[in-house]
Amino acid sequence: MKFKFLAVVCALAVGLFGFASPSWAYLQEDVDMLLENNECPVCILTEAPLSGASLYQANLKVAELTGVDLSNADLRQTNMMLAELKTANLSGADLTGAQMNGARLQNANLSKANLTGVVLTQANMDEANLQGANLADADLTAAVIGTADMRQANLLGANLRGANWSQAVMCNTTMPDGNVNDRNC
Repeated sequence: MKFKFLAVVCALAVGLFGFASPSWAYLQEDVDMLLENNECPVCILTEAPLSGASLYQANLKVAELTGVDLSNADLRQTNMMLAELKTANLSGADLTGAQMNGARLQNANLSKANLTGVVLTQANMDEANLQGANLADADLTAAVIGTADMRQANLLGANLRGANWSQAVMCNTTMPDGNVNDRNC
């Protein structure tokens, strides 16, 4: 009898809690920690409103940043290695010298962002908006650029060795050697 009762209780617990959808919204304590200490590695900042934030040299390594609004933010020399930035808004952000190795930036908005000297080795930027972005001297070794929109982007001096960028949208795009690519105009 005890066994049947325990089995019923366990079944109810699994039914009530086991199939609940996880909440992926940002955690306010993580936002507070980031703004107060300039670091929040392995934290949840999904869809956090951080537009214009001053996060110079912040530690956001392996952070969950899907859908975060970091438009016009100061992210110079920030560590965002292995960060999840899908659909993030980084338009107009200053990411000069940021470490973004292995970051996932699919469908992210990086239009007019300053990515000078950023390290994006093995990053995934498929379908990202990089219109007018400055990627001068960026390291894009083995990056997945896929079908990213790179119209009017500056790639002067960028390292594209092993990068997958053959389907990227190019129009008035400055290539690493200084030539302008107009293949999709």
